[in-house]
Amino acid sequence: MPTVYTLQEVLNRQGRVSADTRAFCDRLLQHGDVLAVSLSYLPESLVWLVTAPDQVRLMRERHAGVLVMTLAEAQDLLTTMGEPFPVTLLEVAECLAAPPP
Repeated sequence: MPTVYTLQEVLNRQGRVSADTRAFCDRLLQHGDVLAVSLSYLPESLVWLVTAPDQVRLMRERHAGVLVMTLAEAQDLLTTMGEPFPVTLLEVAECLAAPPP
């Protein structure tokens, strides 16, 4: 089953994290919300949804190859696919987490 996590929930699941990791996450959150969507219909897939382009840049600098989209990018993708216009990150996450057609 697809699952949606906030960045704080991801950190809590990791247990103790380094000061560097904590600082990185705090920096991400200064720019806005961060959600992780685990997609059961794509093996080992995790999509990160963020509010601002600066968050995308930060995440890609630290984790090359990570799948991360801003709210605006996700809105464009989903409306191109014929989905209703999602207003929030949570609405995007719920749409991505829905079973495929």
